[in-house]
Amino acid sequence: MAPVNYILLYGPRQEDVTSAVQQLADLYSESGFTDGITVNMSTVKENLYMLYFSNQPDFERFKYFVNYLTYPEVDNFKAKVLGYWTVTAEDNLPRKYIGQRALVYVSDQDTEGDNVYAVFEGHKSAIKMGFASGEEYQVLEEKEFSFSEPLFETQDFSPLKTFSPDRSYHQEATKPGCSLILAIFLVFGSFLLWMIK
Repeated sequence: MAPVNYILLYGPRQEDVTSAVQQLADLYSESGFTDGITVNMSTVKENLYMLYFSNQPDFERFKYFVNYLTYPEVDNFKAKVLGYWTVTAEDNLPRKYIGQRALVYVSDQDTEGDNVYAVFEGHKSAIKMGFASGEEYQVLEEKEFSFSEPLFETQDFSPLKTFSPDRSYHQEATKPGCSLILAIFLVFGSFLLWMIK
């Protein structure tokens, strides 16, 4: 029943999911990947949500989305966030992973706060994929848990909402402000220098 690439959120309250996913859509609006994030709510397990994307993101953005949903700017947000992805040749991972299912997550043991990890079906090691610091790809000696993917039936979820970026958020973020005033001063200053000469 599940789409091929999706994210599961275990544990958060419905209103917190709504806030976090809207923030994600707004924050990454320029990527185009957050236009049409469908959130389904479990009908069989309390506080379980499935997110999938109408405009399928690339693997890099998918990792960002898993990371962001682990640490959204929502007070008291608590969720176990698990992303499921089928690796392709474009995902910048070693060839042995192509075609494999990856379980993407943020480790509770991560001290840097900016890494995403993955375990793969049938592989003994996990990998660490850094963003801002550390190695981008590092094989770990141990893994916290083995790959597992739940099986869902169509009736196990019902639609909650489809999210897209809030256009007013984007307009607010790109309002001409200080940069416009600075440009006016630069033009006026240049004009005065020209007049003095």
